[in-house]
Order: sequence, then structure tokens, then C-alpha cells
Amino acid sequence: MKVIKMNLKKLNRIVLWILIGLCVLTMLGLLNFGYGLGNIIYFPPIILATVAHVLITRRLKKKNNNKYWLPLIVISSIICLSIIYYATWGRGGEFSWDGRMFFIK
Repeated sequence: MKVIKMNLKKLNRIVLWILIGLCVLTMLGLLNFGYGLGNIIYFPPIILATVAHVLITRRLKKKNNNKYWLPLIVISSIICLSIIYYATWGRGGEFSWDGRMFFIK
């Protein structure tokens, strides 16, 4: 059972770093959602999801409560996958999907 808990914590760390990476790429303007100036609408949810994940992870580590790791990982993974989807195949009409994920000016 202890091995599963350690693996969940490692998996949570991986998901957290992916979410932080997506947040940084979005803030730097390297991640394009295909809506031109409308990409700004994606900034607050990505930042809030990242900050919430960091705060929840810190609280779970402090209280040593292991039953909430799996829901946190699942929810955060869904958020990461939806961000990646909207940056790739789900792009808007202004800059539709051209096979590149990053937007280099």
C-alpha cells in the first residue's frame, strides 16, 4: 500500500509540473489557442487551476491525507488534457491547427 501512495505522489508531481509548464507557456504567449486576442480568455482558468493545484498539494502533504490524491490527479489530468486539446486540434478559426503546438512570432 505504501508503494501505491508513493507512486500517486510522484504522479501528482508530474501532473503538477505539466500544469505549471502549460501555465508558463501560456503566459509567455508561446501556446496558441487559435483565437488571436481572444486567447486572453484562457489565461485566468489556467492560472487558477495551477494555483489551486499547488495549494491543494501543499495542504495534502501537510495533513498527510492520502485518500484525496487520486481525485486530485484525475481532475488535474483532465484539465491538462483539455488545455492541450484546445491548443492543438480544438483551436479556433483564426489560427486553425497547422501541426504545430507552439506559436512562435
